[in-house]
Amino acid sequence: MRPIEQDLADAQAYHGHLCHGMVMGVRMARYGCSLIGIDDPRSYRDLMVYVEIDRCASDAVGVVCGATMGRRRLKWKDYGKMAATFVDLATGKAVRLAPHPDVPHAGRDTDPIEFWKDWADDALFVWAPVTVDIPIEDLPGPPKASVDCEECGESVKDRREVVVDGRTLCRSCAGDAYYRK
Repeated sequence: MRPIEQDLADAQAYHGHLCHGMVMGVRMARYGCSLIGIDDPRSYRDLMVYVEIDRCASDAVGVVCGATMGRRRLKWKDYGKMAATFVDLATGKAVRLAPHPDVPHAGRDTDPIEFWKDWADDALFVWAPVTVDIPIEDLPGPPKASVDCEECGESVKDRREVVVDGRTLCRSCAGDAYYRK
């Protein structure tokens, strides 16, 4: 495993600053990978990671693991929790980590590296082995399916389309858009 200082520096360079969430994300990723036996996550092609929050910690997890959404190895589940699940696709082994309920809120006025340096991983995080059923269309690699929306004509990849009244539509045209035209 790389030195933690290198992971912290890389996470800071990617994210733009080093805060408590970044330190927690780096620590979470390193611990999660070690629990499933992955020593070099940045070069291990069979690692998939699910993050449950769209905050600083998720950037750190992605950097440490070398996982990106574009490579389909980083998945975001919008649960609003600082938690992550690390899955070894080759073995099926998976663990989910979250901060231990007793871990204090650090506050903004403390140095994040100094604040967390003496905490052991098992004191910072609770973890559990889990099973993750990953549909084939969510796996890394080329798209498994592609259809055109019958309303807007845009291509919809990996079975994200919906059928409404017999018409194949993208989620936006089916009424589940995050934007308005």
